[in-house]
Amino acid sequence: MRNLREWFLALLATLAAAGGCGDPRPPEREDRVDLLVFAPHPDDEVLGCGGILLQALARGERVKVVIFTNGDGFPGAASLVTGKPVDRLAAEDYLELARFRQGQSQAALAALGGKPGDLVFLGYPDAGLDKVYLERGPAPFRQKFTGKSESYGPAQRDHHSSRHGAAAPYTSDSALGDVVELIETLRPARICVTSEADRHPDHQAAFRFVRDAVQRTGYRGIFDTYLVHGGPEWPWPKGITPRAPLEAHDVKGQRIPLGVPWPPDRRVPLSPEEAAKKLEAIRAHATHLSAATQPAAVEEREYLESFAKAEEVFWSAPSK
Repeated sequence: MRNLREWFLALLATLAAAGGCGDPRPPEREDRVDLLVFAPHPDDEVLGCGGILLQALARGERVKVVIFTNGDGFPGAASLVTGKPVDRLAAEDYLELARFRQGQSQAALAALGGKPGDLVFLGYPDAGLDKVYLERGPAPFRQKFTGKSESYGPAQRDHHSSRHGAAAPYTSDSALGDVVELIETLRPARICVTSEADRHPDHQAAFRFVRDAVQRTGYRGIFDTYLVHGGPEWPWPKGITPRAPLEAHDVKGQRIPLGVPWPPDRRVPLSPEEAAKKLEAIRAHATHLSAATQPAAVEEREYLESFAKAEEVFWSAPSK
């Protein structure tokens, strides 16, 4: 584990020297982006959209990946990254997890052919994005793991601080304002975000923020959703199956994936080579799991790798 950690820290240093950990300050209005992916946490962008990001970059198209949180609310991951038992974790350990997971997203996007400037972190709270969506007053939500109540970025500065010189409070108005600003600035041809049917509350909140921003901006491009937490035994089939499509199946009388129609609205084929490259990017998000032997960590690694399939699937977002 020590050698793996040292290797990953060296990789972060390399990315920083290349500009991956800087404070990008985009112009007031950029050339139109072809594909804008929103993800609740570091890794969701690759699990749901790694293939279409790879294809868009290979075609020379402009992409942006916007990640709502720094992934700083996962005690099991913080324990693996810091080497501390869960009951001894403190705020600084969750901040270290945030730095580590930002670095994983930087490495994963690089594996797909992306550039450091293609990645944007909003810096809102993991395991609390749904609470931020519901926070309609001026008092910000405070995340229990980090103690933070405003946006931040330990490895890459958060978007609001980069654009406006100050962090954004953890309120619904702030998060929605950031998403509106990005859509207006980037003018994407296609937006993808996690589905409202996703079983994770942060994933539902990410959808709602983007949906509300789409309505506020009058966006008229393609608006698609993807599914990460689709119920038990999703994605299916389990395991690394880069030549197999995603399939619906029954689990205890329920059709999985839950809450979405099947077949999906869009199926994007991935070649075996593209699926292998997506798997490489997924594994960039699992560096803390690769040497772990705890059953929960092994299960998590196998779950992540099960997204390496012969296709990615998307559903058109409802207009309201």
